[in-house]
Amino acid sequence: MIRQGEKIEVTLTVTNGSASPVSVTLTATCDCLTAAPSSRAIAPGEEGMFALAYDSSDDTGNVRKNFLVTTDAPGLERAYFELRGTVRAERAGAAAERDRAGAAQAGGSPIAMVYYYTPGCRSCERFLAQELPRRERELAIRIVVERKDILDPAVYAELASLASSLGQSVRAMPVLLAGRTLLQGEKEIEARIDGVLESLATGLEGDGARSGTTGEPTEAPLLPHGLSVFAVVAAGLLDGVNPCAFTTLIFLLASLALAGRGRREVLVIGAFFSLSVFLTYLAIGLGFFAALRAAAVVPLVSRILRWLLVAVLVAFAGMSVYDYVLIRGGKPTKILLQLPSVLKRQIHKSIRTQVRAAALVGGSLLLGFLVSIFEFACTGQVYLPTLAYLVRVRRQASAIGLLVLYNACFILPLLAVFTASWLGVSSGKITALFQTHMGAVKLGLAAVFLGLAAFTLWGG
Repeated sequence: MIRQGEKIEVTLTVTNGSASPVSVTLTATCDCLTAAPSSRAIAPGEEGMFALAYDSSDDTGNVRKNFLVTTDAPGLERAYFELRGTVRAERAGAAAERDRAGAAQAGGSPIAMVYYYTPGCRSCERFLAQELPRRERELAIRIVVERKDILDPAVYAELASLASSLGQSVRAMPVLLAGRTLLQGEKEIEARIDGVLESLATGLEGDGARSGTTGEPTEAPLLPHGLSVFAVVAAGLLDGVNPCAFTTLIFLLASLALAGRGRREVLVIGAFFSLSVFLTYLAIGLGFFAALRAAAVVPLVSRILRWLLVAVLVAFAGMSVYDYVLIRGGKPTKILLQLPSVLKRQIHKSIRTQVRAAALVGGSLLLGFLVSIFEFACTGQVYLPTLAYLVRVRRQASAIGLLVLYNACFILPLLAVFTASWLGVSSGKITALFQTHMGAVKLGLAAVFLGLAAFTLWGG
């Protein structure tokens, strides 16, 4: 049993009983477990020593930590081993007291740092789990790091204010605050971290350490705020007028006319129908966003999601262009990105049932919900990539606010059409207008897909 926050080392001895040299590599499956050295060659008949370091700061109770041992010996290519035990939780403040005591034994106060990064960033996790502990050993110092998720709007606002107070702007990720020094981007952190640590350890941090300019290119640039908002607005508006949503809307207007609904009733139905669509899509978006963000915390999953998103976006862009060619050739019914026939029939059935319902408001809300669920098979082609894009690169504004903005833009065409119908514009004229610009909508969607793919690569 060990105390929470305590660091221990376990020695692993590997004996080479073969007649040939064997290369052995240890790989931990969590950040709190590291091996030094991580790999080495062992001569025939000799032993190799590995020191496994375990940091229990984030654990409590019964724990099991795995590490993988791989070799180039035939039949012994890989094997999993387990380190198990119990971590006892400490009373509030005990960890901080222990850190101060440990630092005093090392000859000074702990060096406090704040690391702003995106959970799931593989190189960031490696820096925290391997690079900083190595520098602690080499410089005989103790480092206490506070980790902050840059995707949290409040955290980003805090960082932006901090950078401004130091005469800088946020220009690269990750960001490391050490004393009054702000290092931005992996290259700058790697190039200057040793000098900053030595200065802080000796209490000689100077003004030169505060400069954020190194002359080297920065990495992972942030997307300009305007570009991100533009991408979300464009995606929402175009998704609202894509054939999936718009043809359903036209069918709804025609059904209302056949059901004998007056202009005032059409306006009421349109308002509550649009509200229901907005709330339903927002709820769907919040659910998928939470799931995608949770998945992105796992480095491998985050990387897979990123490249899968780019591939899907490029594929959708190509299909949108192909649909444009079909529309120009007079074959709009042959387009690829459209609702399956079975879902179209379900939507039409729901519309025919609800437009005749006596409960005007309740029927409109239920209809909006049902249509949203059925249509998601098609409108999700734009919505889901937008959500995944926000998870990957959104760093300047509230992601929830952007989801609200997207859905507000999505229902704007609905509100516009219902308003036009209330003003006396027939569904035939609206249909003719839509068919005239259907090809332009497809090209616009292709541009949005390619833009999201480029922004994802840029911000990845």
